[in-house]
Amino acid sequence: MTCAQIPKRIDRISRPWRSHWPLPLLMACVLFGSSQHGVAASQSGHLTRLVAETEAASKPRPNRARTTPARSNDALSAQRVFQILAAEIAAQRGQIGTAAATWLALARETRDPKAAQRATELALTDRSGGRAIEAAEFWLELEPEATIPAMTLETLWLGNGQLDRAEPLIARQLDAARKAEQLSERYGPLTRNLLRAPDRVAALALLDRVSVIDLDQAAARIARATLAHAAGNQGRAAAEIRSAAALRPGSEEVALTAATVLTVDAAGRQEAIALLRAFVDSQPKAPRARFALARLYAIDGRLDDALAQLNRTLADEPDDPSTLFAAAHLAAELKRPAEAIQLMSRWVELPGEPGPERNPGWMFLARMAEDQGQSEQTLRWLERVSDGDEQIEALVHRAIVLGRLKRADEGRALLSNADPKTPRDRTRVVQARAELLREDGRPAEAFEVVDAGLVVQPDEPQLLYDRAMLGERLGRLDRMESDLRRLIALRPNHAHAYNALGYTFADRNVRLDEARTLIERAVQLAPEDPQILDSMGWIAYRQGKRDEAIKWLQRAWAIRNDPEIGAHLGEVLWRMGRNADAIAIWNQAMGRDPTNALLRETRDRLGASL
Repeated sequence: MTCAQIPKRIDRISRPWRSHWPLPLLMACVLFGSSQHGVAASQSGHLTRLVAETEAASKPRPNRARTTPARSNDALSAQRVFQILAAEIAAQRGQIGTAAATWLALARETRDPKAAQRATELALTDRSGGRAIEAAEFWLELEPEATIPAMTLETLWLGNGQLDRAEPLIARQLDAARKAEQLSERYGPLTRNLLRAPDRVAALALLDRVSVIDLDQAAARIARATLAHAAGNQGRAAAEIRSAAALRPGSEEVALTAATVLTVDAAGRQEAIALLRAFVDSQPKAPRARFALARLYAIDGRLDDALAQLNRTLADEPDDPSTLFAAAHLAAELKRPAEAIQLMSRWVELPGEPGPERNPGWMFLARMAEDQGQSEQTLRWLERVSDGDEQIEALVHRAIVLGRLKRADEGRALLSNADPKTPRDRTRVVQARAELLREDGRPAEAFEVVDAGLVVQPDEPQLLYDRAMLGERLGRLDRMESDLRRLIALRPNHAHAYNALGYTFADRNVRLDEARTLIERAVQLAPEDPQILDSMGWIAYRQGKRDEAIKWLQRAWAIRNDPEIGAHLGEVLWRMGRNADAIAIWNQAMGRDPTNALLRETRDRLGASL
């Protein structure tokens, strides 16, 4: 039946059927063209092509012995159109598994590889590994010499851990690649597929077996090095990449692989740096190699050298987004803010539609402006952040900056219009609202805000910690202790929960043995945290162990010249009769924060004159 025949046929159908049977065929005519040109004539999409190809695959061959009349080609065409249309409508409606099953049934009926390919694609979209493997196996059966179904099935088998099934197929493909002298092109995709295997050790063993006759090929050695590294066999990885370097000196691929597999220790990193350095010296315009070299320099602490490599790349490719972004961060790390801002400004102004993908750049520029004390510029950058993961963070940051500018009401208005979608974002909004109130000298109201937030998220660790700290400030020590002990129960490795509880006891000169136990646990969890080291010094001082206290406090002060650490260190020095040393420390601390309340209270209590 053709499209031209449908209106006539509808007239002959009883009314109850009109709204059911003819509609798919009418829709098919719209999709696939008029009867004058046939179903195969339209080239408007993959459905049209698949209909034509499926019809061709399913046309009956002449059979003189046949006694029963065959269905007409028109009937077959209508049935195929109906099946294909039903499958694609199901896919559009989200019933992807149903669509995949329909296409696979059609492929088995017609033995059409295009139908098997479509079934595989839909099964993969549906994340149905078993059905995807079934469809890909049939696809390869229909096209046994084709590369795409073979590689698709290889990927699926390896990703599902079916290495024994994949091995013969891999061996066959490598044999074909050897005959075609295309081994280099084959080992790359094979390596990527083997890395998907759940058992990397077994994947390496498979690779060893199938590549044993290719050990004079750098591509095979590179693949072995990559898999050995992924399997945790670093010695083997290093040996393989050195063999590859000997087989293919001056190779960028060898150098880039070395940058991954040789960097587990300083000696290997230097070897990789030497390979990359030699390559970029011989091939100056090699952005990938320069980027890898910059990364290794950065890991090695040679940030100036790393930035120099990125700037060399930018001289050739001034608009390369990855290089601009990385260079901006390196410049910031090197305390070169003008250069960092210039680089990131170029990144955010690259051609293209503005959108959430530029948010990291606006956030970076806002942080740089804030570090330079440019609050108004910080606000302008933050206002550029659009929808995306950073939107709530940017809004919260704006509110906090407004609070520092004594415009807390504007900050609160911003937060009142926030629409957090995730628990993390809800927490950040609650914290910001509380911070504005606390900085405004309204700790009781801040406590109420956090308390309300915990009604919605009862065991949110950050809110528990914040309420505990506000409770301490308000003298509600029972609430503080209860929240911190709950936090420790939820997060046994939360160093600052132990530290806060222990320090509170030490500062009030109560329960000192318990305080020391809590702070010692915090030190075990975060041995280089200056606040925790300060607490350790303070509990030692409270217990009369001044020599021990000095060691802890000096260590904390060396890490961070925090005014509160300075206040404690100065007090212990003063009590030990080292008044000049105490005053020197207090002067440094006052230089950082002249209005610090603890510094002033300590000096006044001890009767010290700065």
